Amino acid sequence: MIFQVVGYSLITCVWSFVRIQSLLSKHKNKEAAVYGGLMGVSSVIGSLLIARVDVPSAVVPFKLIFEPIGKILLMQ
Repeated sequence: MIFQVVGYSLITCVWSFVRIQSLLSKHKNKEAAVYGGLMGVSSVIGSLLIARVDVPSAVVPFKLIFEPIGKILLMQ
């Protein structure tokens, strides 16, 4: 399992480095920053999923935001 996580991390790091360098050579700095951030987050989440760590759902923040709005609308 450790080999899988290390291999996945190594592949995503190398791939991200190559893509970011290609974007920077085209003077697309903002796109390179967004791509790097997204790949960083996805590589961390992917590594946790490969290691079979229970990753919390992304629904919880949206539920915290929209649940009070829904209750207010239902009370009217």
